[in-house]
Amino acid sequence: MSSPDIPLQERAHSFVHQGKAREALDCYDQALRSDPGNSEILNSKAAALITLGRFEEALEPARKAASASPRSVDCWINLGVALDKLDRLHDASEALERAVEISPYNAYARALLGIVYQKMDMGDRAEAQNRKLQEIVFPHGYAGFYFATAAFLLGLLLGGIRAVAAGKPPEITISSQLILLLFFCVICKLYWRSLRVWQQINRNVIVAPHAAPGRRDPGSRSMYLAMAAMVLVFGAGILMGGSVWIWLH
Repeated sequence: MSSPDIPLQERAHSFVHQGKAREALDCYDQALRSDPGNSEILNSKAAALITLGRFEEALEPARKAASASPRSVDCWINLGVALDKLDRLHDASEALERAVEISPYNAYARALLGIVYQKMDMGDRAEAQNRKLQEIVFPHGYAGFYFATAAFLLGLLLGGIRAVAAGKPPEITISSQLILLLFFCVICKLYWRSLRVWQQINRNVIVAPHAAPGRRDPGSRSMYLAMAAMVLVFGAGILMGGSVWIWLH
């Protein structure tokens, strides 16, 4: 049983991640009594109601959440899902179009919008959303390979420079190494951003609207592991760089 000292909202989020939507809903209702205009709680309540299949009831908190936070993609997605489940397809498409307008690279919103268009027999629009979805998803699916290859090649260059550093002007060799390290940092930053986008693509707003309190998000943990692998690949390139340079000469 959750401790009463834990804030209601955190207890509710914990229940969500345990699959206990009804318990979470009770906590959200209690939290809304003291803060009825909180868009995050309203949106989370809508998500819990959707999970329970209570789509009509989900409309009111979803609408209030979208009204309170009109730039929140999650709010418009949950509103669109509730409307879709009630076969109010025109209204659902408007809500999901708003979500895509706010975040054009949100693959989840585009996938849902494509499904709604398909139900409305708007094949051309559905196909357009599917094409956009493929453009978003495809590059990120192979980002690890691209960035790891770049990191390895930079490591080879750095290892080669270190192998021939003896007898060379230090201002040249040191500056060259610093430039390569800078490029590696840039690659790591770009890869981190790519991982964040990929995490967003694979996040289901309805099932897990928030991270479980007191726990590290599994998606974040995998991102840190991916970055650690990137550093190892770069290090392997450095270690091999000297041998490669000698082999080439």
